[in-house]
Amino acid sequence: MTARQYFRDRGQRGTRGPLAAVLAAVMLAAATALTGCAAASSDTAPRCDDPLRLAIIAQSLPTASYVPCIRDLPPGWSTSGFDATQSGTSFLLDSDRSPGRPVKVQLTATCEPGITSPSPPRAPGVLTYTRLTSVRPRFSGTLYDVFPGGCVSYAFDFALGSQIALMEQFEGAIGLYPRQQLQVVLKQKLGVELNP
Repeated sequence: MTARQYFRDRGQRGTRGPLAAVLAAVMLAAATALTGCAAASSDTAPRCDDPLRLAIIAQSLPTASYVPCIRDLPPGWSTSGFDATQSGTSFLLDSDRSPGRPVKVQLTATCEPGITSPSPPRAPGVLTYTRLTSVRPRFSGTLYDVFPGGCVSYAFDFALGSQIALMEQFEGAIGLYPRQQLQVVLKQKLGVELNP
């Protein structure tokens, strides 16, 4: 029996409630580990078109109205270090133009942006800020996406001269997927209800 068949059958039987939600989350994690494509390592961050893996991020922080995901990686970029816990999710975004200095992406319940500059919002209902910690000799800081129930921070550290292109590339690579939309997709495609 495939994971999709299992979830479809569970949904048709009307299984609901806390136990079903926990079981669904565990099965989602197991299905991801067992049925993932060869090109999609469990160490890589989920793509925005992979609802099963996005559900793992959503379950790591049930209050978050958005979850971070990979839209499209530009040439020379990769992800690593995917780690979903009970208090959020983190992963690294690496560029061959900035070796050894990955962008750390972290979903948490709250964040402390400190003194920041507002940036154009990256999704509806999201407040986006940038805090620079250094401009010379390197261009480093943190970009924040703040939204109801959560925050995604992106800690970056780039060499001067390449920072503008690298900032544009990593911002374009990472999307914010709405939790409500993920709930609908999981329900329609797999008959699974995302908790809560």
